Amino acid sequence: MLPSCFDLTTIDGLADAVRCLAHGGIVALPTDTVPGLAIRADLPNAAEQLAAVKGAKTNRPFSLHLGSLAPLQAWAPSLPPRLPAWLQHYLPQGITAVLPQDWLQLPAELHWSWPQVGFRLPQHPDFLAVAAKLELPLLLSSINPAGQPPLQGAKCHAWLQEKGIPTAKDLFYHGQNNASTVVAIGPHWKRLRGEQPLSPPGLRILILCTGNICRSPLAEVLLRDALVRAWGVNTQTLQTLGWEIASAGTFAMAGGPASEHSCTVAQQLGLDLSQHRSSNLDSMLAQPWDLVLGMGPQHLQNLPSHLQAELYDPSGHSIADPFGGDLSAYQSMAEDLQRATAQRIHHWSSWNASA
Repeated sequence: MLPSCFDLTTIDGLADAVRCLAHGGIVALPTDTVPGLAIRADLPNAAEQLAAVKGAKTNRPFSLHLGSLAPLQAWAPSLPPRLPAWLQHYLPQGITAVLPQDWLQLPAELHWSWPQVGFRLPQHPDFLAVAAKLELPLLLSSINPAGQPPLQGAKCHAWLQEKGIPTAKDLFYHGQNNASTVVAIGPHWKRLRGEQPLSPPGLRILILCTGNICRSPLAEVLLRDALVRAWGVNTQTLQTLGWEIASAGTFAMAGGPASEHSCTVAQQLGLDLSQHRSSNLDSMLAQPWDLVLGMGPQHLQNLPSHLQAELYDPSGHSIADPFGGDLSAYQSMAEDLQRATAQRIHHWSSWNASA
């Protein structure tokens, strides 16, 4: 006979809670936001059991709560650019991130039938202790009858007792009663709930060369096109995801068109530089940038110290200036930029990306 209240700070209390969950039971656990009703996510009827307790619709999904990022990293080895870094930053901050299931490779034992999946990474030590012992993702839902706000204090404990649901001894976390902020990213950016300050995953990027008529204009359209394709969106939606791509020259005359050969190689790649007009670096520095990418190290000299700056090519090579050369020199430049762009997109899409 399992107790109705577990002290998860003790070995016996933790073992009892894990045993209850392992045998398919529901347990009330603390999180770093509101406490929740927890059940093993790999049970075929897990969502139905939670819905029945709450009197909710049986076809509604609940969020997967993980003890670490490792399962999500295994299920989503590659995501749209900068999304892995965004998840690593925000998931431990009480955020629920809702992703399309077709971005993931969920194991069959989760029996996930909904098109989207919500993920949480609670940081409450009691939740983490249970998750570590169980080594399974948990479905969690707030403690309340369907359609009502989460229950708190004595009302919460009375409702759980009425339902016969075992409860963690210290269910409320330092009085934390705010529900998590929920953001859907798939591929559009949409806040579904909460007011917690959030930045979208994209970066404001300024690309530099010397005159802003050969290399950096082509790099700008190449990078924007690669991001559009990687996220599966149009340019306007890309901006709502936080991406802003522009270019400038360290010694540029403002208002000049892209060079003829750059326009030609862009056209050969299905891109358009006909509307490009050169910008000088000094004028562009009046805007905020998250990252500055230079064609060579000379383009990154004398930048303000607060700016993060690196070469456009992640491998550390400079992109040769084709100015004054024939079309083949520009085609070679375009090949180098394509390779560097692909490497940067791949880096941003991996879990070990730092920027």
